Amino acid sequence: MQVRLILMGVLLAQLGDAATFTVGVALHGIRVESNGFAVAIYDAAGLSGLLMAKGSAILVTITLLATTAGRFPRLLIWGAAAATSLGLLGVVTNWWSLFLLA
Repeated sequence: MQVRLILMGVLLAQLGDAATFTVGVALHGIRVESNGFAVAIYDAAGLSGLLMAKGSAILVTITLLATTAGRFPRLLIWGAAAATSLGLLGVVTNWWSLFLLA
């Protein structure tokens, strides 16, 4: 049960980042994105391609953490902490960008 809660936290943080990013791009365009890799994917495949890449990364991360949780519990904790922190950082910076540009 704990593993599921941890992975749910990762998922919610990452989906929150993707959602706030989508709102920011819809309102202000890709010019507000500071991640050059994300801009390159957006230029090549558009918003749907970028969201597919983000979704794939989330799926790979959660699958990796879930399959290794029993054997490497520290990997679950540290990996989930990093993924959750990055997702929450994305949510906060996206909201600040939206607030400042409004």
